Amino acid sequence: MRRLPSLSALGLVAIAAACGGSPSPTPVPSDPAASIVAPRATETDVVVAEVNGRPVWGSCVSEQITVGAADRKTALDQCIEFELLAQAAEKRGLASDADVIQTTRTALVSELVATEFEARYQKPSDLGATLDAVLAKNAWRMHRPELRASTYVRAMVPPNAAPEVEAAAKQIAEKVVAELAGEPGLMPSHLKEAMDRHAKGTGIKIETQDLAQVPATAAFEAPYIDSLFGIAEVGRIGTPVRTTRGWDVILWSGGLPALESTREQLALEAFPELRRAQFSVWIGQLIKAGGIKIEVDQATLSLLDEVGP
Repeated sequence: MRRLPSLSALGLVAIAAACGGSPSPTPVPSDPAASIVAPRATETDVVVAEVNGRPVWGSCVSEQITVGAADRKTALDQCIEFELLAQAAEKRGLASDADVIQTTRTALVSELVATEFEARYQKPSDLGATLDAVLAKNAWRMHRPELRASTYVRAMVPPNAAPEVEAAAKQIAEKVVAELAGEPGLMPSHLKEAMDRHAKGTGIKIETQDLAQVPATAAFEAPYIDSLFGIAEVGRIGTPVRTTRGWDVILWSGGLPALESTREQLALEAFPELRRAQFSVWIGQLIKAGGIKIEVDQATLSLLDEVGP
């Protein structure tokens, strides 16, 4: 069984390219339509779903898992999508094209994708209102500020803690900074190991967490933000800082530099992902317009691990 394209990720684009890449002319019927009913792979193969009465075989699902589908549901979805596209291609007369008859079901589907999806969505503006809505929602990205991701290790200070607990937590953080402040290329594990070592035997609890990228204007604890954006380079730490829950040592772990972009640049950046999403919408439109009936045999599907392809 050949590996099916990952339809949800527009894998058929690559196959279409192998068959010529650009939209093909309208097929000219010649010989009788080619049969595109998927054959049983082996005598033990089982039907796990039907699309308008045509079989989706367990061997297809198993093969998709073998070649990289994330899970059984994803594999089944790929096989079902392939079958419904093959049927859509047949309805449009593609199965009667002389060239297509000599190829495979994959070529039928590739032809359909090339003529009805790829040709329609070639550039960002082809997405129309969908693109406009996404760009309006993400207009801030045209003026992106610097974003910094971070990791902190914290010597915890409980509310109303005794002064000696406060002093011990502060001392632990200061020892970590004294040890690591001059080191470049630090990783979170370096901070955690140092903090645990200096806190050993003190009774002070240690907390560590990775935080997502934030700008300098983030609505976050000001001492934390000030320390983070005061660090000179990625992989270095800041000075000890008192936050609401304890004494923090902060590592600048990554992020994005400030960037000015035009609307056109933002559209080009967003286009690949939006096009993949539009492909799923297009699949849904085919199902609705064709009145396609999909039936999944969950009991048989669950036996795949035992039956095999």
